[in-house]
Formats: sequence, C-alpha cells, structure tokens
Amino acid sequence: MSQRLPSTDWPALLRCAPHFSRAIVDALCGSEPDDFAPLVRAVYYFDLFDAQVSNGGVDQYFSNVAAHLADASMVPGIIAANPVYAPVLPLIEEAHAIWTTVADAYREDDEDDEREEDDDEDDDLLTPHAERMETIATAFYALHHAIRQRLEEDIVRDPHRYFAVAPVPGLHGSGVEHVALADGAYRLRFVDGFPIGPNVFENGDGGCDVVWFSPDRTLLQCEVAGWAAQRERHWIHYPSQASSSWTSGEDFMSGALQAVRNDREALGLGHHGLHETFNAQGLRTSAQLYWHGEELCSEHIYPDGTPQLRIAPHAGGKRWLRYWPGGALNTESIEDRDGRDRYLRCLDEQGADLAPQGTGRLVEMLSLDDGMRQWREGELVGGFLHGTVLRWASHPDGSGARETERTFYKNGRAA
Repeated sequence: MSQRLPSTDWPALLRCAPHFSRAIVDALCGSEPDDFAPLVRAVYYFDLFDAQVSNGGVDQYFSNVAAHLADASMVPGIIAANPVYAPVLPLIEEAHAIWTTVADAYREDDEDDEREEDDDEDDDLLTPHAERMETIATAFYALHHAIRQRLEEDIVRDPHRYFAVAPVPGLHGSGVEHVALADGAYRLRFVDGFPIGPNVFENGDGGCDVVWFSPDRTLLQCEVAGWAAQRERHWIHYPSQASSSWTSGEDFMSGALQAVRNDREALGLGHHGLHETFNAQGLRTSAQLYWHGEELCSEHIYPDGTPQLRIAPHAGGKRWLRYWPGGALNTESIEDRDGRDRYLRCLDEQGADLAPQGTGRLVEMLSLDDGMRQWREGELVGGFLHGTVLRWASHPDGSGARETERTFYKNGRAA
C-alpha cells in the first residue's frame, strides 16, 4: 500500500491556518487520491462525504459522489484508516449501507436518457430510507465541525504524518529565521523543529499574515486574509475546542465598514458565547449571547448607543422590549403560548400609556440608522394587534414619511 504523502513546505502549510487540512484536499484533488497513504486518503474521502451531507443531505452525497465512484462501499473502510473519524464512522457506514441497497437500481436510472423522470424514480428509490437518511445527516452535522478540528489538532501535533515537508532555501528549522521568497518576506520561529511562531508572512500586496502556537501546540492563533478585503483573526484551544473569530472590513450586504466578534465551538458555524457587531467608529450595534447554539438573549443598539431592542426568554417563548431613540421604553411584548405576540405596554416618547390594559393605539419603533427610520402603527385590543397595521419609513429625522406595508390582523394573527 502506498505511503505517499502530499508535498508542502512550512510557509505554504502555515498559510492555510486555521484549516491546515485544506492543503491535503487540494493536493489530492489534483492527483489520484488512491495513490496516497491511508491516513491522508481518509481525509480526502471524508471531505467528499462531509461536503455533501453537511450541505445537502445523504441523498445529495449519493447523487454527486457515490453514484460516480467505482465502488462506494469501500469508502467507510478508507475513512476508518484515520482514527480521528471514529466518532462519526457508524454514521458513514450506515449511509453506505443504504447506498448498497439502492446502488444498482440508482445507476440503472442514471443511464436512462429521460432525466426528469429519472429524478422522480431516484426519489422513489430513496423514499423508504428518507427518515434514516435525515437522522444520519442531522447527527453527522452536529459533529462535523468538532471532527474537522480534531483533524487539525492531529496535524498540528505531528505534521510529518500527513505531509512530506519540503526544504525551503534559507530555512533550517532552528530558532528565528528570515527568508525572502517571490511572494513576500517571511519570519519564522522554530522550536524543536516546529514553527511555533509568531510566524509573520509579509505579502507582496502590503498585507501581513501571522500564525502562532502555544509551546505545547494546544492553542492556535492566526490573523489572515478573509473574504473579499476582510481581515480575520481566529483562535482555537484544541483540547476544549473553545474558539473565537474577529472579522473586520466591509459588510458584504451593505458595504459598510464593521467588525464582528463571534465566539464559537470548533470554529464552526454555530455560536457559543458572545456574538457582537461594531461599526466603523467602534460603537456596538448588536450583541447576542449563546449557549451551544441556543440564543439566551440579544440586544440591538441605536447609533447613539442607547438600546433599540432587547430579547430574552420568557415562559418557553420570548420577551421583546423596544425603545425610543434616547433610551425610553416604547413597547413590551411577549410570545403567547399559541404563538401570538401579546403587548403588555405601549408608551409614547414621553412615557404616556397609549394602550391602557392592552387596548388602544400602537406606535412601535422598528429601526433607525443613517439612512432610514422605520416604525408601525395600528390598534391593540386586549393586548393583541387588531385591524389594519401600517408600516412606515422616513428620513432619520422623521421627515418624508411614506407607507411601505399594510397588514390586517384579527385578534393577534395576520389575516
């Protein structure tokens, strides 16, 4: 069996941080993956499975990958060669057991020219397994970020098991070393042959990336280029998988400069801890607190720094507190057991009660930013919206008001 490893060098590998395994997948995608050592071949096939199942489900993996492999039944055994994947191996095996039962009929359908009919036939083949496939995908998704970071931890612990690290002229792997290459000037700091750092990579475009590890390699910190012109700073403590990211640059939706702090587990998409957004002046615009992906409370903030909206749990639902610009309370509402929003208070900017005992007029601020002020008006009966509710928008100072939406409510429910 081949013991070939993908080739890289220290600068190239470090600049993949925090996702060092990317260098493995990139190398194997450009070659014949089965020509590589079992440990790294497992990474490639796991990546194929993960990319499909975590983004589209088991059926997407069948359609995009399994149906095009010479023998998909070999995949679980290939992935099992890397012990990192042991926690999810039963799920991978179960998915391939389903594939084995439908593979022949599935391929026969694919050979038919009538593709629209084939799609329906493929769905029919998988229908008896739909519930199991959904369970597999859900369970796998809950684990895949943690598994990926266990792989990164294993690579950092002993990169020579995964890579043939090629020499770089000027780097000897001892102490602090400087080298100038075609794509920039580098400064690396080695301890016992490993680049603990801080390792600094000055790019030809004037940018600078930094990667460094704790002496025992359990903590990684890095600052690298992000999406578009953004900069990203990540850290992860591998044993606990506690992690966080800071992203600064233009918001891809609005184009406004902002910074985002995002506490996470295993550098995954789910939140764990504090998530904060700041504008270009450093003022906080929103904050959310999470516990293993569950939002505990949140706050949105006006440009003047006063609260705009606060959301917190309440009796199995949520409680909303909305404020006028300047900090005076506007409305207090809760999510009723039947899903309706029940208003407990509605106050004007001077604090006068607009709906005593829950009946009266609703005037509710929705948002205020540099370009627009939004609010809605309607009637409350017994704490619930009733009748026509109008949504309005204007300039920030209230001038130029125009109606943007109208919705009819009956006893708290949109008709």
